[in-house]
Amino acid sequence: MNTGAKKTTRQAVRMAATTLILAEGSTTTLDVKNHLRKRGYRAYQADVSDLLFAVAQQENWAINDNGTYRVYYFPHLTALPDYMLNLPKNNSSFF
Repeated sequence: MNTGAKKTTRQAVRMAATTLILAEGSTTTLDVKNHLRKRGYRAYQADVSDLLFAVAQQENWAINDNGTYRVYYFPHLTALPDYMLNLPKNNSSFF
């Protein structure tokens, strides 16, 4: 591996995972590691796994652990109730 490679940071992992989830709908640590390596990072599976799990918990992303690996998704958002859709511009009069 290139000795001049960039150090893998939490922010780099977060950006890579976000990019992959937006493009593919989900991601794994292997996908994130490969994405980072293609962009010149010195990324190791164990480090990416730890960082991605911490990011996902902080960001409240959905995680599906199938026993072999974790798949990360953005959380499913619920629809707003109808009364919230047509709020006046100045919300203070509503409440």
